[in-house]
Amino acid sequence: MVEVTLWGSLAATAGGNSKVEIEAKDIRELFRKLAEQYPGLEPW
Repeated sequence: MVEVTLWGSLAATAGGNSKVEIEAKDIRELFRKLAEQYPGLEPW
């Protein structure tokens, strides 16, 4: 489990959450799961 700290506009795109916990085995999976749970964080 990884705790990700978001600030500024990143927190706003995650529903106002400044910290989220994601279960991921590597950085690629972390980014993929962040984008799945919070579509506003997905790169264009």
